[in-house]
Amino acid sequence: MATPSFDLIDVIRTIQKQKRFIIIITAVSLALGGLFLAIKKKKYKAESRFFVNNPLYGDRNTLFRQFETRYVDYFGGDDDLDKVTALANSDTVRDRIIRNCQFEEVYKGASLNDSNGHAMYMAIFNKNFNIKRSEYKDLEVSYVAYDPRTAANVANMTVKVLEETYRHYYTYMKEGINKSISAKVRQLDSSINVLTDTLAEMRDRYGIYSIISPGRQNVINGEIKGGGKGFGKAVETIQNIESVKDQLVTDRAKYISVLNEFSASASDDIGYLKVITRALPPTSPTGPSLTLTLMVAGFLGLFFSVTYTLMIAYLRKLNEVLR
Repeated sequence: MATPSFDLIDVIRTIQKQKRFIIIITAVSLALGGLFLAIKKKKYKAESRFFVNNPLYGDRNTLFRQFETRYVDYFGGDDDLDKVTALANSDTVRDRIIRNCQFEEVYKGASLNDSNGHAMYMAIFNKNFNIKRSEYKDLEVSYVAYDPRTAANVANMTVKVLEETYRHYYTYMKEGINKSISAKVRQLDSSINVLTDTLAEMRDRYGIYSIISPGRQNVINGEIKGGGKGFGKAVETIQNIESVKDQLVTDRAKYISVLNEFSASASDDIGYLKVITRALPPTSPTGPSLTLTLMVAGFLGLFFSVTYTLMIAYLRKLNEVLR
């Protein structure tokens, strides 16, 4: 059996015969596309962009340089951007965002303290939130919501929570060091007080008031007055105790200096993120425009109607051959 021919001429003739059907289907597709866009609930997208500062600029060794002057870039590198992105994708940060933005009032759902409600709000946030990096080494966070103000508030709150979390990552370690050094200073204070009381009691007992500490190299010891049984041992004992006390006092001064440096570097006044574009409530909805929607709907309608018409015409021609 010979296969029926269906060349370009047949295609054109078929389209000409069924042009009314094709026009109707295309018009219906345009109408459905416009109706879908009209009844679809509008969503709004708010964006905020920021730079990541170099955390080394807030480090103690940078703030209080004692040796060489080393150049430190103001802007964070790729590793710093990766850390901020990892924090933005963490459940800890996202939980703080949905709680600070009061999602249970915005979306009118279950309580955030309920496990199902919390999971629902986390799913909503994960669906509508996005963070990306540009070629200019800045980060952009965006959020999509039905209300423009909600979209802007969530985007701005995200940047705020990220800055606090990223800064706390560094200040937490410095605060731990501060506590450790403070505990050591208190221990030194206690030891120094004990040695001071011991030295004062021995000096009063033997009448030795000269500075006889070998640890104070810039002090020229004068003649030590006094005498009697036990006087020599008292001098030696005072020298030993005084040298230990002087060293403890020196260590205490160093610890306090380091403590002040770490306290300064752990200050909340040092910002780790710099916002360059603050999110504002968008004025136009996100998604395809009316023109694009109608073009896509019209093309789909035209393609479907032409394809359907040609298939029906070919099947008819094939049936005629079979008969």
